[in-house]
Amino acid sequence: MVEEAVFCGLGFMFVCAALALSHSLHVGRVTLLDWAVLGMGGIYGGGWALVSSVTRAGGNPYWEGRLLPLEHLYPLHTLSACVLLAAVILGWMLMGSLPALRHIRVESPSRRSDGRLVLAAWVLLTAAVAMQGLYAHAFGGFLGLLDYSASIRSGTSMIENPVSFLQPFGGLALFSSFLFFGLWVAGCRRWNTGAGFFFAFVFSLYVLFSWRGRIGFLAYLATFSLGLLLFLRARPLPLLAGGGLTLLLILIGAHQVSSLLGFKAAGTLTTFLAGELSFPFVSFFAQLDSGEHLTRAFRDLLVAPVYLLPSSWWMNWVEDVSQVNTALVMGAPKGEAGVTGSIPVDLITLGMMQSAALGIAGIGVFFGAGLRAAQHLVDLVRSPGVRALFGAYVAIRIAVLAIFYAHPAHVVSANFALLAAVAVSAVIVRAPGIRLGPSPAFGRVIRSER
Repeated sequence: MVEEAVFCGLGFMFVCAALALSHSLHVGRVTLLDWAVLGMGGIYGGGWALVSSVTRAGGNPYWEGRLLPLEHLYPLHTLSACVLLAAVILGWMLMGSLPALRHIRVESPSRRSDGRLVLAAWVLLTAAVAMQGLYAHAFGGFLGLLDYSASIRSGTSMIENPVSFLQPFGGLALFSSFLFFGLWVAGCRRWNTGAGFFFAFVFSLYVLFSWRGRIGFLAYLATFSLGLLLFLRARPLPLLAGGGLTLLLILIGAHQVSSLLGFKAAGTLTTFLAGELSFPFVSFFAQLDSGEHLTRAFRDLLVAPVYLLPSSWWMNWVEDVSQVNTALVMGAPKGEAGVTGSIPVDLITLGMMQSAALGIAGIGVFFGAGLRAAQHLVDLVRSPGVRALFGAYVAIRIAVLAIFYAHPAHVVSANFALLAAVAVSAVIVRAPGIRLGPSPAFGRVIRSER
């Protein structure tokens, strides 16, 4: 069955690559649907071929006990991936048929709109520094937070912080840097734009380092390179190739960053990747074999908005689907019986836990429709540079990584700063009561509009 799994995985990967290229050539650009299809091919195609072959060869000892006994079920995963692929495309098409999304008229950028975006970027950066400072106070300041984040990652200490809900606001600095960089490459070469990007970039690295997230750190850096490709309007084939290489480098880079941040990494790149990519398949087969949690009836989507609130408000009455999955795979939820980590839920496993095969189709349609709505919002950004940077971020963090980490608690909390940054920027850009001069130092308001 392993040979068949490798063949099916590689076949699915090539089908996804062909579909992404065909669609992008047809519409004349690479859309979020194309990135998602490419991501599904990489994870459920190439990733599955790697995991199944390395596991059979004995290079994945941690998970082989949960994968090898279920070899007879291997074909069902590729079949489920095909259902998901078709459903995502259907959801994209259905959302695109809505009148509000059929025609998009993007206004040309102007000095006024660029000035307001500069102001928005400085507001986001100032808010990020202030709130991160308040959050870090309980740990002895900014440097103390770095020491604490290293110790908490290793499980050696725990400090109660009454303002822990402020931690996600540090992520506003990331979007401040995207605004500054996007404006700069689009021709807004003011001194305050360049200086703003420098400070926002440095502080963003600090925030990411305090979060100790390998993928988040690499995805942030990759956003700039992919954003440049989008801004330069590379043709679909080289853009998809460059994007695919970027995503591959994120996985490879995670192996190196593990050592840099003091994490324990696998001895070789192959075994490391096999171990890191195993959990979607371990979760799928564990849930399929158990059959215990396949009737959640989409309630995980219904409760998703509560994850915007501090975790202490909902953790005692909302059941996180990742914790359910962790309990099944590891024998206990995180924090109990010696289980120190959680097992994320990917898009296929999330769908299957809602209503088996129908759940996979339903989640796929919902995901495809969400991608089309996100594409519409990205396309409305007036500045081409900012549009490229935000488009790159959404492509990496939502169109691709949300396939891998699909449980609503993670998707919502991980994109909290994105939602806050978009809201703040939209308010500043569209506020009718202010007017900016041609070269404001920090978005200075000159006079009120009449």
